[in-house]
Amino acid sequence: MRKRIFISFIALIMVFGTLASLLLAGIVSTVIPNQVMKRLREEASLVIARMESLGAENAFGRLISTSRITHIAPDGTVLFDSTGFEDLDNHAQREEVEEALKTGNGSAVRYSSTLRANLIYVSTRLEDGTVLRLAASESASREMMGSMLPWQIFGTLALLILCLPLAARITSLLVKPILEMDLDKPDDSLVYEELIPLARRIDEQAKQNRRQLETLDERRQELDVLLGGMQEGFLAMDEDQRILLINNSACQMLGVDSRWALGKTVPEVNRRQEMLTLLAELREKGCATGMLGRGGKTYMLSASRVPHGRGAVLLISDQTEKVEGESTRKRFAANVSHELRTPPTTICGYAEMMDKGMVMPQDIPAISGVILKEGRRMLSLVEDILRLSRLDEGFPGGAHVRVGLFDVARAACESLLPAAKDKGISLACEGEEAFVLGDRTLLDELSSNLIDNAIKYNQAGGSVKVIVSAQNRGAVLTVSDNGFGIEPQHQSQIFERFYRTDKSRSKATGGTGLGLSIVKHAAEYHSAIITLKSTPGQGTTIRVAFPEPGEEGA
Repeated sequence: MRKRIFISFIALIMVFGTLASLLLAGIVSTVIPNQVMKRLREEASLVIARMESLGAENAFGRLISTSRITHIAPDGTVLFDSTGFEDLDNHAQREEVEEALKTGNGSAVRYSSTLRANLIYVSTRLEDGTVLRLAASESASREMMGSMLPWQIFGTLALLILCLPLAARITSLLVKPILEMDLDKPDDSLVYEELIPLARRIDEQAKQNRRQLETLDERRQELDVLLGGMQEGFLAMDEDQRILLINNSACQMLGVDSRWALGKTVPEVNRRQEMLTLLAELREKGCATGMLGRGGKTYMLSASRVPHGRGAVLLISDQTEKVEGESTRKRFAANVSHELRTPPTTICGYAEMMDKGMVMPQDIPAISGVILKEGRRMLSLVEDILRLSRLDEGFPGGAHVRVGLFDVARAACESLLPAAKDKGISLACEGEEAFVLGDRTLLDELSSNLIDNAIKYNQAGGSVKVIVSAQNRGAVLTVSDNGFGIEPQHQSQIFERFYRTDKSRSKATGGTGLGLSIVKHAAEYHSAIITLKSTPGQGTTIRVAFPEPGEEGA
């Protein structure tokens, strides 16, 4: 805008300079002939005065003049002509002569056939009726105009040079209010009246843009909150599989940074064969699913092309727990079938031997003892399975009351004291009263199973210590022994159902393999945290930390 205004000023100056030169030329072309006529009339007056004093013949004989002097009779006959031409034709029809004969004075600017040039004529009628005519060449005016032309050009250029700073200054002054105009508050700005409607229109457009930006920002924030709160990974890509949008969950699952991943293609982010196969199927069919393993976790990939678009979206969900759960259920089903089959098989085998008389009478008490033991073991196993089934369902009907954990632990120790004495193991219960909000039956099973395991998997002459303490406004149950201990590779799996670190030793102790699994579910029911520390050959310590008890309920 500034450049256009400046150029407009310069163009205006050039136009006005040119017009001024043309005007001056027009004035000169008009004024100079008038000046020549005025000079010729003055010279004619001098000639007339000389003629009156010296006579016509003497006056013309001694006269020196640059003008053409012609003396013409009333009938048009040329009496004298200073050019020296003779036998000139009759001048009665010359317009300046004709005008002088009628009015006393005449003038004309015309072409002279005698001199073959444009002349300026001035004529005066004398007292004797003759006409005195003086003429001068018109070329004098043209020469004067030609001599003025360089000065006109120089003046125009000088005017242009002098006006350049002025045009720049005026341009700046004109543009300054526009540049300093506050578009947010156009009414408060000192601006030209002609620009006020435009400024108001810009203000309205700016307000509309701000509203649209605020709406877009709100939508973006909503989208960020939505995507940020998703547990699943979300990834949006264009037709070239370049990442347009990715949430934090997807970044964590793929192990990348969102700022680095944006703009990269999906294969650049993850080149696992499962991902490449998924992308190839997506390009071919428009949708695809697959599984991806990374960092010990299993993820399900689900990709689909955007309807009426050229991009696609990819959802990544963590299926680790589901896969592990499926694996655990399969192992559980296999273990249950095996564990439940063993006691009936033993019972049926001995019963068949007794039925066919294959058992000596003195062996019947021993065999009956085995049958009784296996029956009790199967009954215990069924009861544990039913109990776990209830815990899997959330233990419906369980209570939420304040229970003294020390009383529960002491009662469990008293009930298991005979079993400890049979193995020569010392059992001690120490601590202070601490309360837990939960179900007393479950707490009793939790304590009993932990203490029972510490006794069973201990060596003769060992010891088991049970401590109850109040810490961080909650209760802590600690059961420690100096028994066999647990190998490090087994410590993360001992709470699984039917898991045994040493199957021969576990069967010898008569355990079902479900005790610690019941402990785990009971702890989850009470929102407690289990911590295990064990060293092979030195013993095991299991710590169960319960949260602060809240309000009682049923």
